[in-house]
Amino acid sequence: MRYGAMFIALAVCATVLAQSKPPQSQMVGLVEKIGDKGKIDWQYGVIYGKGIGAIPTSEPNKAKAYLKARRYAVMMALENLLMVTDRVRVDATAYAEDFEVQNERIRTEVRGFVKGAEVVSERTITLNGAPAVEVTMAVRMYGEDGLSRILIPEVAAQSAEPAKPLPVVTKPVSQPAPPPAPAVSGNAYTSVTIDTRGLGIRPAMSPKIRRQDGSEVWGTVSVSADFAIEQGIVAYAKTLEEAKANRRAGDNPLILRAVGYAKTPGRCDPVLSDNDVRLLLTANENSGFLNDYRVIFVVD
Repeated sequence: MRYGAMFIALAVCATVLAQSKPPQSQMVGLVEKIGDKGKIDWQYGVIYGKGIGAIPTSEPNKAKAYLKARRYAVMMALENLLMVTDRVRVDATAYAEDFEVQNERIRTEVRGFVKGAEVVSERTITLNGAPAVEVTMAVRMYGEDGLSRILIPEVAAQSAEPAKPLPVVTKPVSQPAPPPAPAVSGNAYTSVTIDTRGLGIRPAMSPKIRRQDGSEVWGTVSVSADFAIEQGIVAYAKTLEEAKANRRAGDNPLILRAVGYAKTPGRCDPVLSDNDVRLLLTANENSGFLNDYRVIFVVD
């Protein structure tokens, strides 16, 4: 009983500490680490939470000792997974937790969603010289069972309201993208790849492309955005080669270089020059790739 009470006390303490200060995030490639709680893999659309449970040395039965530690590790992994899910960047101004604060139904759905997480990794480790069990649990960001089915419809509903221009920051382009190959008759552009490297653009579920005056070029989600729910509004890559290999790119991607970003907490909306905006919209008139979410951002 004392061991069970200790578990409960530790869980409560961890929850209070977790809620008092959001963990810091750090981008490593296309993976965003959320403190030591877990990570968001933006390339593959998976959210991870990690939990650790100490194996009690006072339990003579090794199997029971392991199971006790595993139960605690799973409990903490779910707690941390919820914390990481709350830190998923939805758009330029909001995280998942912001939608939850505004709507109790969304909050309930997100918590139920996290409870359905799967164990993807389980191992025995040594923690401060003592044996422990480490469990990693995961949920998907997109797809029928993904977080997107909860949040993207809310984004679409908000898109019905008139969008306001956002303040932007522009920077000199040190490495301009190669000039786009002209789309000849019968060989229209199949997608757009925007090179944002050097601008500190962060991945998000629902980013937008903006003009230099901060107004939106593209990114508003329609209510029937089934593809956005299944695959995400944009794909992310680390290099132009990765972007070209992405199935969204097609055979003839239009490659543009961002010149800035929208100055918001999310920092996820790239800004194009006025000339490139005209080029993008003209190319889209011919093939409609923006309507099919054939958009790739290359990020640091």
